[in-house]
Amino acid sequence: MPTMDYIKPLYIPKSKKMKGLTVFCYKCNTNVSDICKKSGKPLSQCKHGEHHVFKVYVFVNGTKNQRKTKCLDTRNVNEAIQQAVEFEKEIKGKINIIKPEEKKTVLETNNQGQPYFLVNALARYIGWLNNEGVPAHRIKERSMEHIKDVQRSFKALADCLKKNGFNLPTVTIDEINDDVVGLIYTQLENSGIANRTFNKQIGYYTSFVNWYKEQYNHPIKNYFETVSRKIVNHNPEAISQKEYEDLLLQITPENGINTNKKVARKNLFRPWLKDGIKLGLETGRRREELINLKWDNILETDGFKYIKVEDYKVNHIQKRNTESEKKFIYIPVTESLLKLLNELDYEKNAGCDKYILAPDIKNQRNRVLSDTLSRGFTHFYDQLNTGRKLTFKSLRKAYITNLEIFMGSGNTKAITGHSDNLVLERNYIDQKEMAKAAKDFIVFPRKNERNNTLKEMRNKHNINGKEVEINV
Repeated sequence: MPTMDYIKPLYIPKSKKMKGLTVFCYKCNTNVSDICKKSGKPLSQCKHGEHHVFKVYVFVNGTKNQRKTKCLDTRNVNEAIQQAVEFEKEIKGKINIIKPEEKKTVLETNNQGQPYFLVNALARYIGWLNNEGVPAHRIKERSMEHIKDVQRSFKALADCLKKNGFNLPTVTIDEINDDVVGLIYTQLENSGIANRTFNKQIGYYTSFVNWYKEQYNHPIKNYFETVSRKIVNHNPEAISQKEYEDLLLQITPENGINTNKKVARKNLFRPWLKDGIKLGLETGRRREELINLKWDNILETDGFKYIKVEDYKVNHIQKRNTESEKKFIYIPVTESLLKLLNELDYEKNAGCDKYILAPDIKNQRNRVLSDTLSRGFTHFYDQLNTGRKLTFKSLRKAYITNLEIFMGSGNTKAITGHSDNLVLERNYIDQKEMAKAAKDFIVFPRKNERNNTLKEMRNKHNINGKEVEINV
């Protein structure tokens, strides 16, 4: 029967902690420190002390990422420190245990091509997002904007580890435990980012670990899945008519100078920027769709004009690649939209395969125009000093909000192409604007108004020339 000393949990007091020395639990299959991974209680109360060992990690001189580990044959912390120091001296004295040119072969032999260190795994995941080496049936189109967002979140993760004393090149994927996730959680909490951004970053880390587990059949717990997501209060804000009109007046070459000291000084004015903002409001479409609008997208049936627009977002997500599979949105050409199109030479260009917006820009249209529309809108709108932080998306929200008022609840999605009303209500419809539209509503009409209303109703309800009595 084991003695009490044998099953007592191992613990390294703060006064005796040294770099590389840790307690490893074979029950949890990970390093442990102050809290038991299984029970969540202090490590001193852990009931699996017999599974604990002291373990030391030592970086190998002459290599970039290679480490040596050793499980120590003692349960006395002072002896463990002594053995760890001796092991470190032994390893540090050996230069190039694995030659640099042989290291990759050794790691791939041991791990069957599996990236052993965290930085390598993160890089491999970004390659996966870019469809590098991905089987044909698993290829998924992702926007560069999304991939860059993931890369920024990974940089934040790396900065957090370095800030907390980790030697980043030597951190392995197995070291992403509850304690590390706690450090990342704290950094995100203290960064002041919005709840939606917080959830996105935790989501990126969760997806990465799940990808690694599935890709390499690696038995590792995903501690990011234990992080509670924050509540996001959806509060879509549409641009008002006054703001919109003031914004158009503000867009001049003189006001285009970017004075932000964090970025290179440049002028954000473009001759076509106003036209792009006007198209955004009059069509309610996304930037990518506006950029790719052509004159031959404008069609006419029985005297009614409409614009056939590809729903790029849905087609990318659902991998609708062929013309027969693609989803299209049909935008009614309203009186104000037709006026704008005429200002852009609709009669001259009708039916031709030519871009409506900034046709002279041929190279990298999506990147150049999309970035300028977004940055340009924000730059000039901020100069209005409204106290609000609106983006280019506020044009789409204004279009959909006012379309909802005009069409009535439940009918708007027939024009916008959304699958349900909940998405519209949560992300696009400005409830304040809806309230304004109901300002003339009266719960209890005045008596005279009610009598007049009833009289009008009676006049409208005649059968064979005879007035029908209406009892109310």
